[in-house]
Amino acid sequence: MRKAPSRSKISTGRTSNGFIRRSRMVSSGFSWEEQEALRKLEIQINDQPLDFTLENEEYIGEVIKGIENWLAGSHLIITSIMNENEELTSRPPQDLDVMPLTGVNALKITVKHAQEVRILNLQTVLEFLSMLKNALLTQNKRLLEELNTGFAFMIESLRKHFEPEFQQELLQLTALFQGATAEAIVSWPEEITRKVLETVRVLESGTASRLQEFYKPKEAFANLLTDITDCIDEISEVSVLLQTGRDRQAMEAIIRFSELSQSLIRIFAGLKNSLNADKESLSVSGKEVTVFFSELNLILMELLEAFKAQDSVLIGDLMEYEIAPRLEGLRDFAKGLT
Repeated sequence: MRKAPSRSKISTGRTSNGFIRRSRMVSSGFSWEEQEALRKLEIQINDQPLDFTLENEEYIGEVIKGIENWLAGSHLIITSIMNENEELTSRPPQDLDVMPLTGVNALKITVKHAQEVRILNLQTVLEFLSMLKNALLTQNKRLLEELNTGFAFMIESLRKHFEPEFQQELLQLTALFQGATAEAIVSWPEEITRKVLETVRVLESGTASRLQEFYKPKEAFANLLTDITDCIDEISEVSVLLQTGRDRQAMEAIIRFSELSQSLIRIFAGLKNSLNADKESLSVSGKEVTVFFSELNLILMELLEAFKAQDSVLIGDLMEYEIAPRLEGLRDFAKGLT
């Protein structure tokens, strides 16, 4: 049996909500007899039929990869693939790569917007952390055993959302919980349990705050107003700090700016979606937000190169004359949201 790579070419149409309306996988790799054998295969995406033909695809994995390639850039993510009564996303991807299409009558695929997937994932993590906290407080061995099965998933999800922000906390939890039984956990010394609870509360608070960024992006951005103002003052002094040998203070200011910029970019994505839904325009310092952040990104790349070259003069100049004025624009934008 030959194994040919997927060469699907897909042209699409979309409904007003961004979901798939109709598409076609143009193909000619199968013989007439092969096409007849697969003629009854039906693919639905969000309950809408996909109009397609197959090229060289012989396996389910190849078809899924073709659809994923098509979805790339649409902010839509496959969350479910049903074959009869079996959920195929629960299988390892390599299984799907060798699962033949022969005998498959229908594939029912569900896609969701990436932001919706992130929100659902954060909600799941928040529920897990809440249950973990309660299980530790009440020394509930049965609940701890149940939570242990999902611990690796929780840690991986937190890494995707928060690393390196909570890197140390995640390493600590992993070291304590990995391989630990419920009996061992309830036998921890009181001091260890107390520290673990503190860590869980920190992660719980961080997860709840991140969810609020999605639920109320305007308020989340406005809440950064003080941080932006403080950062402007700090980075405007970086050049002086470097010139006077206070490198450590300069680096601390740059690190705080880096952390703030990550928050700004993240919240802006949700804010843009929110304002677009309200038919409002989104601009900073008279520039469309995409242009504004593209320019800022180029400056950040130049800043990175300056760090590699240890060019303290260029670092100071970029912070004072390029980045600080743009933060002032973001500050003015944040004021408009309050």
